[in-house]
Amino acid sequence: MERAIRLFVNGHMLLGDIDTSGNGRGNKTPLDVNPSTGNQSSVPLAFSEANWGAHTRAYMASITRLPDLVLIRNSELAQSLATKRRGGARMDVDEESGDERAFIF
Repeated sequence: MERAIRLFVNGHMLLGDIDTSGNGRGNKTPLDVNPSTGNQSSVPLAFSEANWGAHTRAYMASITRLPDLVLIRNSELAQSLATKRRGGARMDVDEESGDERAFIF
C-alpha cells in the first residue's frame, strides 16, 4: 500500500493509468530514469527486494505482533471486498491443504 501511495504522490502514476478490467495484464511498473544508466527503466520503481525488502520486513514484523482477532477481522474485510469486486462469486478455499497461502484472500 505504501508503494502505491508513493507512486501517486510522487507523480509516477495516475488513477487513469490503472487497468480496472481485473486481469492485471495492463498494469505495468511505471518508467523512471535509472540513475545507474541514465536510461528510462522500470527498475527504480519496481516492487523488488532492493527497493522494498526492508520496508516489507518491517511491516511483517509489525503484523506478526498483532493479535489473531485483528488478522482474522482484516481477512474477513478483504474477503468481503474481493467478493463484491467479483460480483458475489466467493473463492473456494481448501482449508485442509495445510498451505497457509490458502487462507490469504
